[in-house]
Amino acid sequence: MNRLIVALAAAACAALGPALAASAFTPQTTAANQALTWLHTQQSADGTVAGSASRTEETVFGLVANGASVADFATSGKTAVDSLRSHIAGEEQSAGNIGSLIMAVSAAELDPTSFAGHNLLQDLACTYVASTGAYNAQLFNDALAVLAIPSGGVPAKAVDFLSGQQQADGGWEFAAGFGSDTNTTSIVLMALESANGLTSVAKDRALAYLKTQQQPSGGFDYAVSGDSDPNSDAAVIEALLAAGQDPAGTTWSLAGKNAVTDLLTFQYSNGGFGFGRPGSSATAAPDPFSTTQALPALASHSLPVTRTAGTMPSSCPAPSTTPAATPTPVSPSTQRLAQTGSPAVPAVVLGLCLIALGWRLRRRTQ
Repeated sequence: MNRLIVALAAAACAALGPALAASAFTPQTTAANQALTWLHTQQSADGTVAGSASRTEETVFGLVANGASVADFATSGKTAVDSLRSHIAGEEQSAGNIGSLIMAVSAAELDPTSFAGHNLLQDLACTYVASTGAYNAQLFNDALAVLAIPSGGVPAKAVDFLSGQQQADGGWEFAAGFGSDTNTTSIVLMALESANGLTSVAKDRALAYLKTQQQPSGGFDYAVSGDSDPNSDAAVIEALLAAGQDPAGTTWSLAGKNAVTDLLTFQYSNGGFGFGRPGSSATAAPDPFSTTQALPALASHSLPVTRTAGTMPSSCPAPSTTPAATPTPVSPSTQRLAQTGSPAVPAVVLGLCLIALGWRLRRRTQ
């Protein structure tokens, strides 16, 4: 009997071998461990990483993807999950934020329906706009929401919404009018794949778009910048893995260079990753954003690192009808009217701001 079991196991492994080899590369364990060591220096006493909920959530993704302990990544006895619990009120600002939080909670093997007094799946369901199929008008954040939904729980209209935003060049754009970029295209690819909504036609068009963004370094840029960056490298690596591609294989290599080898060129001697390569400028230095973004990719893993369990609520409860508390009287000398709307902005200034925003998206945080 033992021999039969061994034989069956060997046959199963042999059958799975080609499929696994087609979409995975050897995890860069040493680089990931060094990155996590540096990232630990950025953790504050309450467990927060780099003062940001997004960086804290991404750290949890990275720890789990690389087989590291979430509980051991702590400062003053506080873990990254402790930080997420204590700052829950500020971490549900949009569907993308909630989605990222759900993925972190699920990765930590906790229940997203009962976290810090919240049912996070219910909170996410309440961001869904049934008339459009969107959880968020910004596609990057909408895709984060879709990635967090349990298997089979993504509404068909939500899949249609994401699929329908694919551009003529095969990519997806952060928001209407911005044009395709590798980061949004990658996160949408992962979201559609996780929702079983990625058609072969859409996948082929998206992969063709990504190929146009590959640089001589083997890495990827954000959008026609002419140079690669670690965030884009990591996003594309994860998307290729989700799409069944090998990011380090010949198809995605140029003269022996690929997104994996390029990503490693952004790592500093202290373990952190920076947006600029070491020595590229006098101010080049590692930063938490580039470091947390790299972690799942280094592990040869795509998002979500752990699929959310449970059932997605089908509706959002009606708002509470509890009367508002009577406001405390305020002295006339100190009372101020609440500001509504926004100040008028000359058209030329608004135009310049939009241009600046477009460039800043290269360093976008959620």
